Amino acid sequence: MKIYDFTLPLSVNSPVFPGTPKMRYEITHTVSQDHYNLGLAIINSHAGTHTDAPRHFLDDGCCLDGVDPAKYVGNAVIADCTDKKDFDEIHSVDLKRWEDKIRDCKRVLILTGWSACANEEKYYTDYPVITEELAQWLVDLGVVMVGVEPPSLNPPKYIEVHKILLQNGVAIVEGLTNLEKPEKDLIFFSGAPVGLKEADGFPIRALGVDFDT
Repeated sequence: MKIYDFTLPLSVNSPVFPGTPKMRYEITHTVSQDHYNLGLAIINSHAGTHTDAPRHFLDDGCCLDGVDPAKYVGNAVIADCTDKKDFDEIHSVDLKRWEDKIRDCKRVLILTGWSACANEEKYYTDYPVITEELAQWLVDLGVVMVGVEPPSLNPPKYIEVHKILLQNGVAIVEGLTNLEKPEKDLIFFSGAPVGLKEADGFPIRALGVDFDT
């Protein structure tokens, strides 16, 4: 068995989406004074590798406690779209060769190699985008989870694309990395978030498991 870590390194000093709050960690108890260490973390709910709950874009959508964790656990297809570069659109035709596998697994991870830009300013602005057409195609296939390497889905159409997926119960994972590491295009994925009642999203630990290695 081999385990792949699809998670970007996370620190309270990690960059966050422009215009959103920075993070911090405060030590509130120490071994020297209290016999144990304990801290208070202020976490940007969409920092690093994270998931979006329906509440992120829908006022009447559920928070993370209402999302079925099973959506984040199970076989997933890794669709190689590394031919897509800055600002390129990803359409259903680009995933057509994996259609049967996607319909069967109901989870898809879109490999673009964009995580290599995670420390660059353009990471948040210039990425390959999920089109409205692709989002609807995935919904029609019965997909329950979509994972991407960029920090979001589509800069000019971010509301429309998110709503197509979230209104149809599709879990969204953003900020993935290392999707090129597995040798196969099918991997067991595990990345369920903490079921925080108030959360519109939260960082996750995304893992891929190859049971045959």
